Amino acid sequence: MLDLMRKHAKNWLVKILLGMVIVVFIFYFGSTRWREKAEAIAIIDGRVIPYAEFHKNYQKLLDAYREQYKGVLTDDILKGLNLKQQAYDSVINQAIILQKAKDLGIEVSEEEIKGSILSTSAFQRDGVFDERIYNLLLRQNKMTPTDFEDSQRMLITTVKLEDIIQSAVKVSDKEVFDLYRLQNEKINVQYLSLSAKNYRQKISPRRADLESYMKEHENAFSVPDEIEIKYISFPGRNFTSSVTVSDAEATDYYNRNKDKFMKKGGAVAPFAEVKGRIVDALKEVHGMRAASLEAKKAHDEIYQKENFDEFAGKNGFKVNSTNFFSVKNPPQELRQVQDFARVAFGLQKNEISTVVSDDKTYYVLKLIDRRPAHVPAFNEIEKEVERQYLEEESARMCKKDALDILDRLKKGEPLTKISQEKGVKVEETGLFMPSSAMPKIGFSRDISIALFQLSEKNPYPDTVYDIKGNIVIVKFKERGKLDQKDFEAKKAAIGAQLLRMKKSEVTVSWIMKNKEAMIKDGRLKFTKDIKDI
Repeated sequence: MLDLMRKHAKNWLVKILLGMVIVVFIFYFGSTRWREKAEAIAIIDGRVIPYAEFHKNYQKLLDAYREQYKGVLTDDILKGLNLKQQAYDSVINQAIILQKAKDLGIEVSEEEIKGSILSTSAFQRDGVFDERIYNLLLRQNKMTPTDFEDSQRMLITTVKLEDIIQSAVKVSDKEVFDLYRLQNEKINVQYLSLSAKNYRQKISPRRADLESYMKEHENAFSVPDEIEIKYISFPGRNFTSSVTVSDAEATDYYNRNKDKFMKKGGAVAPFAEVKGRIVDALKEVHGMRAASLEAKKAHDEIYQKENFDEFAGKNGFKVNSTNFFSVKNPPQELRQVQDFARVAFGLQKNEISTVVSDDKTYYVLKLIDRRPAHVPAFNEIEKEVERQYLEEESARMCKKDALDILDRLKKGEPLTKISQEKGVKVEETGLFMPSSAMPKIGFSRDISIALFQLSEKNPYPDTVYDIKGNIVIVKFKERGKLDQKDFEAKKAAIGAQLLRMKKSEVTVSWIMKNKEAMIKDGRLKFTKDIKDI
């Protein structure tokens, strides 16, 4: 049971996936028209799952996260969220749910759909359904009533099927107490911390040892494919000075984008107040358009005349040059250029690129030279080989020593005796939450899990733990007392929380099992992999 709870405590992606399956947001699925004959990503029982559905789901997820993160949604955050996979899984899983509901004869009546719409608070005024609000909200979300009714049919079908899947899920008092304990119980442990750095002085590698190590770890020392380029940049700001924005154009932009000028309280800022911002924004747009045309003109001339440097000098453009760089370490100025790595590393020597751009500048690139991936000679990287060898060998020796200590402790030798022998002080954490960082040491997921299993009868975990280069050996000392009155006060809420977690577990497991079965039986066939989208 604790494993289940820990799994849910850390795996928030499962909750997001489930949220998509259950259709939490009223407009989540948008227009779900399975009759679309667009390019398929999968086929289930002969019914096409179109690419358009994936794209809608992906766009809605992207918009939701942009709203949540505001202006700090970086490429790294997007990569970590893996939104394409989430959207892809959502569409496939929803199709599985609908098909299985059909297999089970689950139907939704027109009265049920009508009742769902009439009872939706977003469509009500003073507690009564308002058709004007209903139609207005649908138009804002670019949906027709038929589209929305289809989404409601899907929602109700999903809920009915989940009621069947989850009907047998129960929660015991012991499970509720275990979760309360997981969330509230504190523990005090003693520990020894061995530093790998202290073992380096014991290691004296010979040249043969280092050469052998380098041979065994060639990939770690391989220098990737590198290129050197020149480029001419065409920043949009350089073309704004010649741009004139008329009052009519600014007014038209204001009227089409009033939602961008909302003030606190919901009022729209008057045109006079935001005119300067609008003019600046339109100048940037026109400047980028002019920069694009200039970059395209430059590309065409350079391509025909092969006069990269001559063109730049003749027209007053600066030629920028880079040092050699790899795919993982592009020049700072070019890191936001769309498809930069693919375009730059796809060039041949002295070839120029197509026009590429980021949000503010257009570029024309030229490949100067290329260095293929290679492993340097030992003499060139001897110090780096020695550094990595010492680091790895000292960590290995430190961990071996720690495991020997743990074995001796489990056989009954006193912790204080071994600490004196090794010259390492016995430390104590004091009471702390096992799910949080270990005082003076730091956080380790593995230690956190192990601490819940320790007791007076079982004071040592099965292994030792590496935290920030230190090998840690822990010993149980005591647990803090739980507040029984606090538990009784929170019991019902914790039980409800745990029930939701278990229902999520059951639902996700059911979807995965049915997906595997349908693939095996040939009922579900994928026509486009996520990496190809």
